[in-house]
Amino acid sequence: MRLLPCLALAGFMPMAMADDNSPAYTECMDKASSTMAMSVCIQAETKLQDERLNRVYKQLMAKLDAGQQKSLRDVQRQWMSYRDGNCKFHVQASGGTMAQLEGVMCVLDMTRERASELQRVLSPGQ
Repeated sequence: MRLLPCLALAGFMPMAMADDNSPAYTECMDKASSTMAMSVCIQAETKLQDERLNRVYKQLMAKLDAGQQKSLRDVQRQWMSYRDGNCKFHVQASGGTMAQLEGVMCVLDMTRERASELQRVLSPGQ
């Protein structure tokens, strides 16, 4: 019985993540006709998402007391290490011509998701 609501929610997750991408990224990817062009789009979007992550991180740090700030700083460092290792693994596991694209896409996805996660902590319920 509990599986049905989970499956319904899982169906909306890709849409929710896609909504956090910029319109410029969507337009760029729609026009991209090669893996090189896609890589350029992904790298530009990653830069935007990294800036978003840094902005939200700083806003959240400003709301926290000293102990919470230390915890967030420690967790963020661990998350960055995990992201980098995880995406390196994706490149190694993919192999072939798509490996580098897989790696940059991994960094984009994880950065976007982390920015959204911290945004939810910063502004719960929004």
